[in-house]
Amino acid sequence: MYDVTTELHGRSATLTPRGDIDHDSLDHLRSCLTGLPDTVAEIIWDLHAVTFVDVAGLHLLSTPTLPAQITLTSLPPQAARLLETAHATFPDQGWDRHLATPEEPRHRAHKRPKQPDTGPQV
Repeated sequence: MYDVTTELHGRSATLTPRGDIDHDSLDHLRSCLTGLPDTVAEIIWDLHAVTFVDVAGLHLLSTPTLPAQITLTSLPPQAARLLETAHATFPDQGWDRHLATPEEPRHRAHKRPKQPDTGPQV
């Protein structure tokens, strides 16, 4: 069984998976989401104990959930590179909202509103 700690704090839930986020862990991680109370407005994925993330992590982030904001904390460098690559490949899917901005430290990447693409500056 894959290890995930879930902590509820008012209207937010912090989920802390341990190990790899891959095809083998995806169903269990999704079941953790569906088990959350309907009152949860923010889901915080604390990734400090995650050792590897493959495309299953992208599937997890795109899983329809409660009407909740998704926040990633302690984003490992390998997972950040995956999100950067996904954003570069599929810029309209908003993967960059899970990445830190220059004003935000890498260890706490907040959801940001998608910025309109203004095209190349001339």
